[in-house]
Amino acid sequence: MPSAPVKTDESLRSGRPPHRAGNGELPAPAPPSQPLDGGAGAGISFVEAEAGGVDEGEDGAEGKSGIGSWRGRLTARDKELVSHLGLVRYLRTDQIAELVFPGRAQSVISGRLGELSQRHGRTRALIKKLWFVNSEGKRVLVWALTPSGYALAGEQLGRQFKVPRHDVAHQFLEHATGVNDLYVALTKKAGPPRPAPRGKPADDFARVPSAFRWVATEDLELPFSEYVAKPPDHVADRRLQPDAMLEDLIRKRRYLIEFETGSATVRNAQHNTATLTKIGRYSNFLLGPTQVSVPQTYYSKHFNDGYKPVVVFLTRTEARRDTIVKVAEEYWGAVDARFELRALTMAEAGAEFRARLLGETPRPPSPDLNPPRVTKPATLEGTFISFREIDLLKRFQEESLQIIQRVRHTVRAGKPVTIEPRYPELMNPAAMVLQRLLR
Repeated sequence: MPSAPVKTDESLRSGRPPHRAGNGELPAPAPPSQPLDGGAGAGISFVEAEAGGVDEGEDGAEGKSGIGSWRGRLTARDKELVSHLGLVRYLRTDQIAELVFPGRAQSVISGRLGELSQRHGRTRALIKKLWFVNSEGKRVLVWALTPSGYALAGEQLGRQFKVPRHDVAHQFLEHATGVNDLYVALTKKAGPPRPAPRGKPADDFARVPSAFRWVATEDLELPFSEYVAKPPDHVADRRLQPDAMLEDLIRKRRYLIEFETGSATVRNAQHNTATLTKIGRYSNFLLGPTQVSVPQTYYSKHFNDGYKPVVVFLTRTEARRDTIVKVAEEYWGAVDARFELRALTMAEAGAEFRARLLGETPRPPSPDLNPPRVTKPATLEGTFISFREIDLLKRFQEESLQIIQRVRHTVRAGKPVTIEPRYPELMNPAAMVLQRLLR
């Protein structure tokens, strides 16, 4: 994987901005015969704006990365909204409503988002509008930052954001925003919204969290290597890209989050996005050594801070959650597992993490609603070996026996051995595995 389809790269396409209907909304989804550049989910790219392909006043139009005459006219709520978008990249309108407009009328929310996405004179747009069509055939609005928005988010959070060269394709926006439901659940203010006193600015919006750190998938790329049955070196470079990462700064835990929508299979280990394939890759990344002579894993090399890794599979349904639990139990029945894995529905994860990170007391669930936990066996004596490494040692043994048998047959036939037998092709990879297992 890519471990999830959201990470699929798109090439930049220079197209015309989408034409707008009379009511100012984006057009309906393009038919198959119509190209999607400038259509669903396209927004307006920074490249187009820099090239002068965007007219003055167009949504998302950008010139430079400053915020122009917005300075002095932005509310605290606006700045928090931009900061949230900087951290998670994409939010649906309903997610924004929960975070920064609790209890407000839809007209108020749409009006302010529309203002922040428009350019008037020297005032540059801070956010831009994207959309996707959900499973019910309804168009869902999604909001992202413009380069000016990323500049403001960087000012607010004291860090520099990398402005993406392109946005997630419209068919993957549902997945990209779905994992952010957990961020919203953990960050939104608890309890019913309380209106601000007359004459005072609203103060009921969610602030950027300080109890945990959230890292979006666009900022994650975790490299590792694994053995493959492919000469000459039998080593392939891989990478993990979780859908999100949550860091518990107090308890020093790092949660690597995979959002399971149910669109991919669970058990087919040959499929890049299958859950079983993801579990295998996390095993290699978290437990696999980087070198034979160095007791360092790919995880400890990338994160040299002592945080304990926990892999979390988020699901939409209890049925999917239970299937993942069963598959993980079967996988760990054959290997010595030494990392923690959880499978939770979105609602269960929100309640559990709010209790863990924010100290909230969760409502006692019914015994029938207790989520099944993936249990791991006690650590066995010895060391971890993957199925790929076992297969490599098996093929090394078979190749070695074939070489010995050829020499023995020559001797039995009374013929001299005039050609020096070659070493097995897998000698060096097998030696590396054995040295690691015996150290």
